[in-house]
Amino acid sequence: MFTIFLCAALYAQHSSSISPSEFFHEARQAWQVERGHIWGRSLVGPLLLVDPKTRQVWASEPDAEGQLKDQQGVFTGILPNDVGVANTAMEWAGKRWSMVLLPLPDKALERQVLLIHESWHRIQPSLGLDVPDLLNGHLDKLEGRYWLQLEWRALSKALVTSGKTRQSWVAAALACRTQRQSLFPNAVEAERSLELKEGLAEYTGIRAAGARNLAMEKLQKTEGPFARSFAYASGPAYGLLLDAAAPGWTRRVRRATDLSVLLQEAYHLRAATSADAEVAAAKLGGHDLRAQEEIKDKARQQRLATITEPLITGPTLRVPGPFHVQFNPSNTEALEGGAAYHPTATYRGDWGRLEVTGGSLRSGDWSEARVIAPTDQKARPLTGPGWTLELAPGWILLAVEPVGSFKLGREKKEM
Repeated sequence: MFTIFLCAALYAQHSSSISPSEFFHEARQAWQVERGHIWGRSLVGPLLLVDPKTRQVWASEPDAEGQLKDQQGVFTGILPNDVGVANTAMEWAGKRWSMVLLPLPDKALERQVLLIHESWHRIQPSLGLDVPDLLNGHLDKLEGRYWLQLEWRALSKALVTSGKTRQSWVAAALACRTQRQSLFPNAVEAERSLELKEGLAEYTGIRAAGARNLAMEKLQKTEGPFARSFAYASGPAYGLLLDAAAPGWTRRVRRATDLSVLLQEAYHLRAATSADAEVAAAKLGGHDLRAQEEIKDKARQQRLATITEPLITGPTLRVPGPFHVQFNPSNTEALEGGAAYHPTATYRGDWGRLEVTGGSLRSGDWSEARVIAPTDQKARPLTGPGWTLELAPGWILLAVEPVGSFKLGREKKEM
């Protein structure tokens, strides 16, 4: 078994002068405006701000275990090392929190979307929508990228039109989606699941903030990798189009819901064919896009081969599963067989804590992760090119092939 702590909102964050108390005030205002209209459930709840470097935490209310201290209505403390740090929802100190990392976005609108996004994640299980978080590696392959971007072009046109014109662009978007999903096994379920998990959260934030322009921007400016970031663009677009054609649709969403099916029904469209997809592609500039994507795909394959080769051939350090991993979905590269390359990540297991800043390779079955071999096996903390490992007591390095490689193992106790 494994748990993934993921950054749940993809915003460029900068130094912000807003204080924790001011952010909590913004949160209360945003919650008051939304008032549970979207999901029939209030988004009001415990909120944590965390400095990921120091693990200093500021809370909007006291915890249930007395770990935080009241400082003029803001509750502060240090988050334990075994708690994952990310933009997410999590259980800690007797409560379920929405966690938001510092620094906050400079723009108030982006802060509001981020806040509502994480507030929705906090109530997500109570809505019956706590679905698996599936990586969509096919969306970073040539055909996946090509048909996804055509779908987004059609969705962009649908959002700024109305009537029969909107309906035709919705049909074009669904045709491109159907064509893409027909090319990759399991694509329907993987895309559906991530759109429910992250797409609905982002839609909720954008709708509550009235940030329709931000939804358009995501469709037009998101460049990938798409394996995990795509839902932040697709989800809001589908949600806003459903708002227009099927008000109250959120009350009908269940774990098995496919947003594209809801959209097809709402706009009274027939099932799309491959011929429909080719017609849509011609209208959406598919010829030029494919030429561009072929060049990008060749460059991507060369880049991935270069950065992953040292982690495949060694020498490496291998850390065993099960582990928790926190990573940035906007820079994660999906590889064959469900494996992933994380340029930056934090892994936690019984063996300790691994902080990666220079690249790691996670196996498809989650049985291990690899980094470049350490420079000094006796150093503590253990370090190597682009990583630091705080090794837990009772764990040691064991030599493995190829020469110079190691894996973590438990120290054998003498009888």
